[in-house]
Amino acid sequence: MPFRSQRLLGVSIAAMACALMGGSGLVLTTAGSAAAQAQAASGLEGRVTDVQGQNYFSGAAVRIEELNLTRTTDRAGRFQFSDVPPGDYTLVVTYLGAEPVTQTVSVAATGRTQVAIAIGDDVRAIENILVVGQRSNISRALNRQRNADNLLNAITADYIGQFPDQNVTEAAQRISGVSISRDQGEGRSITIRGANANLNSTTINGQRVTTADGNERSLALDVIPSELLETLQITKTLTPDMDGDGIGGAINVETATAFDRDGFSGSLSLEGSYNDLREQISPRINGSFSDIYDLDSGGQIGISASLSHFRRRLGSDGVENGDGLDEVAGVTFPVVIEPRDYVLVRERLGGSVNLDWRVNNDQDLFIRTLYSEFADDEIQGGTVYEADPDDGANVASADGNRLLFDNQEVESYVSEREETQTIFSVVAGGETRANDWTFNYQVGYSDAGEDNPDYIEPIFVADFSGVAQIGTDLTDPRRPQIITSDAAAFSDASLYELDEIVFESSLTEDTEWSARLDARREMLFAGMHQGYIQFGVKGSWREKTGQLDAFVYGGGDGNLTVADFLNPDIDYPLGTIAPQAYPRLIGDYVRNNLALFEDDFDEEGSFIDSNFEDYTTNEDIYAAYAMAGADIGALRLVGGLRVEHTEYDTRGNQILLDEDTGELSLTPSEAEDSYTDLLPSLNARYELSEDVLVRAAYFRSVVRPIFEQNRPAGVVEREDGEAAAEAGNPDLERFSADNVDLAVEYYTGGLGLISVGVFGKRLQNPVYTADLAGQGDFAGFDEYVTFINGDDAYLYGLEIGFQQELDVFSPLLEGFIVSANYTRVETDADVPTPDGGSRGAPLPGQSANVANASLGYDRAGFQTRLSVAYRDRFLDEIGDPEDPLQDVFIDDHVSVDLTASYRINDTFQIFGQASNLNDRPLYSYTGRRNVNVQYEEYGFSAALGIRATF
Repeated sequence: MPFRSQRLLGVSIAAMACALMGGSGLVLTTAGSAAAQAQAASGLEGRVTDVQGQNYFSGAAVRIEELNLTRTTDRAGRFQFSDVPPGDYTLVVTYLGAEPVTQTVSVAATGRTQVAIAIGDDVRAIENILVVGQRSNISRALNRQRNADNLLNAITADYIGQFPDQNVTEAAQRISGVSISRDQGEGRSITIRGANANLNSTTINGQRVTTADGNERSLALDVIPSELLETLQITKTLTPDMDGDGIGGAINVETATAFDRDGFSGSLSLEGSYNDLREQISPRINGSFSDIYDLDSGGQIGISASLSHFRRRLGSDGVENGDGLDEVAGVTFPVVIEPRDYVLVRERLGGSVNLDWRVNNDQDLFIRTLYSEFADDEIQGGTVYEADPDDGANVASADGNRLLFDNQEVESYVSEREETQTIFSVVAGGETRANDWTFNYQVGYSDAGEDNPDYIEPIFVADFSGVAQIGTDLTDPRRPQIITSDAAAFSDASLYELDEIVFESSLTEDTEWSARLDARREMLFAGMHQGYIQFGVKGSWREKTGQLDAFVYGGGDGNLTVADFLNPDIDYPLGTIAPQAYPRLIGDYVRNNLALFEDDFDEEGSFIDSNFEDYTTNEDIYAAYAMAGADIGALRLVGGLRVEHTEYDTRGNQILLDEDTGELSLTPSEAEDSYTDLLPSLNARYELSEDVLVRAAYFRSVVRPIFEQNRPAGVVEREDGEAAAEAGNPDLERFSADNVDLAVEYYTGGLGLISVGVFGKRLQNPVYTADLAGQGDFAGFDEYVTFINGDDAYLYGLEIGFQQELDVFSPLLEGFIVSANYTRVETDADVPTPDGGSRGAPLPGQSANVANASLGYDRAGFQTRLSVAYRDRFLDEIGDPEDPLQDVFIDDHVSVDLTASYRINDTFQIFGQASNLNDRPLYSYTGRRNVNVQYEEYGFSAALGIRATF
C-alpha cells in the first residue's frame, strides 16, 4: 500500500473507531432519552425474504392497508413502522417481478411486533428467478428505482457480471443517460447527461472519494475493479441530504455487506482473458465471502470481504496528426505525422472488508473499507515527422495524395513509465432508532495517490538530407502515412542520434476527512399525511498536493544512436515507423555516465517543469440542511434547503524566464477565498395509477473549480521584447446550475418498463481556457493563456428507456429479455474569444446522442446477452477560440459485446465473454472528419472462466 495510505491506515481506523464510539454514545444518550419517554409505544418491524429465507429483497414496498402507511425495505430487506396503534392489520408487499403478497398481523399494545414475509416461489435457489439470473438483477434495480423519492438508476453486481466490463466506468455505460470516455480502449471517466466527469460527485459507500489524477477533481472509476461492487447507483436529481456538487449527477459505489445475505456465502472465479492485438492471455481471479455470527449479548456481527486481481496485457497501434493540413504543389498533406505503438500491462488489485454489528433492534454500527491499486506500465514508441516543404523548394515528387521531400528530419522517441494509482476509503458509522427518531452518524477518510517515480523519454533525430526522401501519403485521411524513397535507410537505426532525454518523477496525493450527523423523525402532517422531517450537518477537510521533478539533458557528444539500444521487436501494422530504442537501457547509461551530459543539462527547462507543477490546495466544506417529506394521497413530496460554506487556500509558484536578461526566478504565491451557497431542492413523485409514476424535480447544485485551474501558478517567458504566459486563475467562480426534471414511468407488468423524461440545466460560470493577451492587465503580453468563467450556458435533453420480457408477446419467447435506452442532449453555450466576444460550441464531453441496447436470454441455467453501446461524437478540446475548425472532436463510438454462461449445478458456472467484437478504433479530428488528430486500434478481447458460489 504506497503513499500516505500505508502510514495512516492504522491511525485513521483508530481515530474513526474513537469517533464512532463517541458519536454513537452521544446519539444513544439523546435517543435513549426519547426512547425512555416512549417505552410503551408499539411498533411493527420485519424483513422480506425469499421462501427459503436465504436472500433479502431491498426496494420492496410494504404497506399497512388500514393506515395507508408505506415503507420501503432497505438493502437487508428490513422495514419498520413506529407508533402503530395496537390491533389487527393487513400488510401488502409489492415487488416487481413477483406476485403481491398479503399477510395479516396483530400489533401488540407495547413493544415491537416482528413479522417475516416471504415472496416468490418455493423452489431451489438455482431455479429461483427472483434470486438468480437476469430477471433477478433487473428486478432489484427496478424496485429500487420505482420506490425512490428521487430520480435514480441502479445496477447490481450480478447484472454487471452479465457484461464483459473491466472496471466500474464500463459498468456505468449501461445506464440511461450515461456515456463514457476511454483510454487505451478501456472505459475511464463517466459523463452523465452531457456533463463531464468533473461535474459529477463520486462516493464509495456514501463517503466522498478523492481522485488520483493530478488534473481532475472527480475520480476516474477505471481504478476500481467491477468485481468489488454490490450496487452502482447514479442519482440524477439531488435531495438536500446529499452533497451539492453533482451537476450531472451523483455516483455511489456500494460494496457488499454480510447482511445482504443470510448466513455464510462465498464465491470464487478464475478467468483467462485474451487480447487480440497482444495475442496473449492474462489471468484474472476474484473471490468473496461473508458470514454472520450470533453474539451472546443477542446482537450479530457480520463480516464481508472481497478481493480482485487482474493483470491485463494489452496494446494499441495508432497515428496522429499534430498540426492540421497544408498544401504544396497542389497536394494536401498533414503537417505532422506521428505513428504510435503502445505496449501496456495494466494490473488492478482491489479489495474490500466490511464489518457490521447489529447491537440490538435499535442500533447498527459499521465499518466499510475499500482499497484499489491500478498499476499502468506503459511503453510508448513513436515517430514524429514534421514536413518541411521550404515553400515548395524541397518537393521531390507530387503524385495524387503522395508527396516526397528532400532535406527532411525524422524523430524517433520512446517513453516508459510505471505509474501507480491508489484509492483507500474507510467510513465508520451507525444508525440508532428511538421510537419515531432515526439518527445516522459517520466519520470517513479517503486517500488517493498517483505515483510515477521513473518516467524516461529519450528522443533521437535522423537527418536524411542526401540520404533519402521522406514524405506523406494522405490516401486515407483517417490514417495518414509516412513514406520514403529508401525504406532501408529509414530503418537504419544508426542514423538516429540522441538529441534529448527526459527524466521525471511525479507524485500527487489527495486526502479528505469527513464527519456527518443526520436526524430524522417520522410524523403525520395535518394528522393524516405520512411524512418526516430530517436535518443534519457535515464537515469535510480536503488537501491535494502535486509535485514534479524533471531533469532534461541534451544528446551529449552525438555518438549515441538508436542502434546502441535497439529494440528489434517492434510490431506496427499500420504503416512505416522509425526504429526504437529500449528506454531503460539508455536511461541507465545516461545515469551512469552523467559527466558526459553535464554540459547539455537543460537547466531552464528542468527548473520550469519541476516547479510549475508543484502546488498545495486545502478545501474545507461545512454543510447543514433541513428537509421534509410527505405522502399526500398519491403525491409524495421531498424538499428542503442545503447550505454549504467553503473555505480554501492554495499555493503555487510564479516563474519568470527572461531570455533577454538571463533572469530565471521563482516567486511562491498563494491565494484564499471563502463563500456560501444556498442549494434548494424539491422532488415530487405522483402515482397516476398503480403502474404509472410521474416525477418532477428542481434542485440547485455547484461544482468547485478543478485544482489545476485555480492554483496561483504561472510561467512567464520573455524574449526579443515579446512576452508569453501560462497561468492558473485563483479568482475563478464556482460552476453552478439550476436543474429541472420531468419524467413518466410506466411499469407494464412483470419486469416491463417504459420511461420518458426531459431535463434542463441552466449553467452559470462555466470554465473555459482563454488567451487574454492584449486585454486589461495583460495588455503587455503577446500570449496569456489562463482559465476564465464564461457566460451562462444551457443544457437540455430527452431520455427514453424500454425494458420487457418478450414472453408477454408469445410463449415461444420465454426467457428472452430486451432492454434499450436513448438520450438526446442539446447545449447552448458560448466560448470566449480573445477580442472579448464569443462563439458557439458544445460543452466538452457532451454527445448529442447516446444509446444502449441489449438482448438477453435466461432459461434452464443458460444465460447469454448481446449488447451494443453507442456514443455520438463529442468535443474534446477547444483548439482555437477564434476558429471552430480547430476544435478537436472524438468521433462517434459503437461497441458490441457478448456474454454467455451456463450453471452446471448449484455451485459451478462456466462463462465466456467478448468485448469490442466490431474492433472499433478511436478516431478524433479537428473541425472536419477528414483532418486526423488521432487514430488508434485496440483489437477485440475475449475471456473464458469458471465461477463457484457456495
